[in-house]
Amino acid sequence: MKRRTLLQFSAGLPLALATARIQAQDPFWTRVFAVMPEPFASMPGKPDYRIQILCQFRRRTKRWRKHSWQLQPERWFSTGSVAKLPIALLACERIAAMGLDLGAQIGFIQPPIGGEWPDDEPDFESLRRSLTRIFTMSENPPFNRLYDFLGVDAIHDRFAALGYPAARLISRMSAPVRDNTRTRAGQVQDGNGRVHAEFPERVGRVRRFPFADARTGSGFLRDDGILEPGPHDFSAANFIALTDSQQMLKALIDSASVPAHQRWAIPEAMRAELLRIMAMLPRESKDPAYPETEYPDGYARFFMLGDRRARKPDGLHLIGKVGNAYGFVTDVEYISADLSDIECLLSANVYVNADGIFNDDKYEYETLGYPFLATLGRAVWQVLNEPQ
Repeated sequence: MKRRTLLQFSAGLPLALATARIQAQDPFWTRVFAVMPEPFASMPGKPDYRIQILCQFRRRTKRWRKHSWQLQPERWFSTGSVAKLPIALLACERIAAMGLDLGAQIGFIQPPIGGEWPDDEPDFESLRRSLTRIFTMSENPPFNRLYDFLGVDAIHDRFAALGYPAARLISRMSAPVRDNTRTRAGQVQDGNGRVHAEFPERVGRVRRFPFADARTGSGFLRDDGILEPGPHDFSAANFIALTDSQQMLKALIDSASVPAHQRWAIPEAMRAELLRIMAMLPRESKDPAYPETEYPDGYARFFMLGDRRARKPDGLHLIGKVGNAYGFVTDVEYISADLSDIECLLSANVYVNADGIFNDDKYEYETLGYPFLATLGRAVWQVLNEPQ
C-alpha cells in the first residue's frame, strides 16, 4: 500500500438525488451523513462510488447492534491490503500450533517465486517483525512471506472451516497471477535460530472469484504502457467481502460474540501482543523505525485520521487494517476511546477512479477516498456518542 502527500479536497457536488436515496435508507445513516461536510455527505447516494458500509456497535458489556449501507457481498472490489489481516491471523494460528510465539523466525530455502520481494528483504524474519510491518505501514513483502509459509490450499481449507467459503487469498502482493498457486519451501526457526520445522514447496488448487462476474472498469493499463480497453477481469485477484473482513476482526476482538467455529486458535498471550501491534502507529515502531515526518499517524489509519497529518488524539484506540488498490479504498477497524463507553466495529469501502482505467495510477485517493473515510469515521463516532 502506498500513500502520497495529502492534498486539499474539492468542494460541491449535486445533492438532490443523493439526498433522496439517503433518506430512503436507515435513519442512522441519515444522521451520520447529516453531520458530514460536502462533498462527502452526498457521496453515499451516488452509485459511481460503490460505497459499502457496515457498522456494529455496543455500549460496553451489552449486545452488538448493526447498521449497514448498500452491502453487496457478491460484488467484486479490490480487497487490497485488507487481505493482510486474515493472513496475519492465520500465521499466528500456525505458529501457535507449533508451540512457538511471535519470536519465531519464518524463512525460505528457495528464491522468491513472485510478488514484491526487494533485494534487501531478509531471508528469515520473526513473525513479530512481519506483523509490525503489516499493521503499521502495510508493507507488501511480509504478506508474501506469510502467503508462501501457509500455502494456498491450507489458507482456504481454514477459511472454509471458519465459515468464510467465499474468501480468496489467491495472489501475492504485486504479483503476476500465473505464479500464485505454487509456494516455496522454507523453515521455521525458534527465537534462538534453531530449526523447529520445515515446510515443502506446494502447488495449490486454482481458485477464482466465487461469484458470477469480476469484470469491471473501462480499461487496464499494462506495465508496458499498452492500454487494454474494456472491463478488466479480476477473477484471479484476492477478494474478501466487507462482511467477512469485519467478522474476522470481531472474532479477534470479542470471541464470545461469534460462533465457536469462527474463533481464532490464538493463545491469549499471543492475542494480547498481536492487538498491541495492530494498534501501533508508524512513529511507535522501533523495529523497523519509520520517521513521523514521512509517515504520519493517518498513513495507515483512514477512519478519523486519513485526511490530516496531526497525531491521533490521546485516548482514541484504532485496531484494524486498511487497503487501497485500483481506486478502491477500504478500512476495517475497531474503534474505542478511554472516555466513551461505546465500542464500534466500522468497515467501509469506496471507489474513486473517475476515468475507469486500472493500473494508470490516476485515482482520487487524496481528494475523495481518504477524506471520505476520515470524515465518515468521525461522523459515525459523533453520532454513536450523542446523548441517548
